[in-house]
Amino acid sequence: MRVSTSQVFRSGVDNIQRSQQDLSRTQLQLGSGKRILSPSDDPSGAVKSLQLTSAVGKLEQYERNALSVTQRLRSTETVLTSVGDGLQRVRELVVQGNNGSQTNETRAMIAGEIAQVRDELLQLANSQDANGEYLFAGLRSWDQPFIDEGNRVRYAGDDGQRAVQISAVRTVPVGDPGQSVFSVKPPGEDGPEPRMLFDLYADVVSALKNGPDADGDGESESFHGAMGQALGDLDQALGRLLETRTSLGARMNTVETQSRVNEDQLLQVKTALSEVQDLDYAEAISRFNLQQTALQAAQQTFVQVQRLSLFNFL
Repeated sequence: MRVSTSQVFRSGVDNIQRSQQDLSRTQLQLGSGKRILSPSDDPSGAVKSLQLTSAVGKLEQYERNALSVTQRLRSTETVLTSVGDGLQRVRELVVQGNNGSQTNETRAMIAGEIAQVRDELLQLANSQDANGEYLFAGLRSWDQPFIDEGNRVRYAGDDGQRAVQISAVRTVPVGDPGQSVFSVKPPGEDGPEPRMLFDLYADVVSALKNGPDADGDGESESFHGAMGQALGDLDQALGRLLETRTSLGARMNTVETQSRVNEDQLLQVKTALSEVQDLDYAEAISRFNLQQTALQAAQQTFVQVQRLSLFNFL
């Protein structure tokens, strides 16, 4: 077989270029830490890597959602704890004001304190989370839910409730409607416009200021009847508040449990992804050294062959 000088040169150059390409590819793998640099390196591995990367993204989003829900539910719980403390204090004051030993002056002082609790309640009902969204506005979370119109407070939110996805199959409701949270009785029992806690406080303040008998003729049955009714309504409101807080606690437990499940799944998926796409550094460094030696050998061989010529023997 006749081999020309040009064929020898081309073969030597091809060997050098292949060695350089292999060395360059290994160098890129070492620099990126990834085994698969392009889909052609491992088509099935590249497809699996994309699927696992997508799964990681979804699980991380669920984790962010769970964190956001937890923060919002904790903020809601803190507000409702303060509302409950105010309710208990108003109940104590109503019992105190209903005592026959009270005078009009002391009842007026009690009414003033209840009015302050009402103002604090309005501020609590218009509480916002870290993002500036109102906690008790339903789906209208960017609009102030409770508007003070003097003796009455108007609810400007809606009765919707947003559901946040914390896993592929589980959602958690957030943003309790204020009309339900701050109503004295369950929705529907008071008709289309339920009596709000603000109105109850205002009525108690008015009754205490007027006293048992404005003419000073002794205690009025209507006054004690109104105080008794107020106590019943306050107890009902406390019960409704407890129901809401119980629901909050159940939702927080659900989020906490699901968050732990998400963390475990995320670790498993990331481990699988690492096995598919991450580089075995020990093997890659060994391969790099071998390829470097092969390239040097190809270059030295090419130089030696390049020197061979018939003209050297003429």
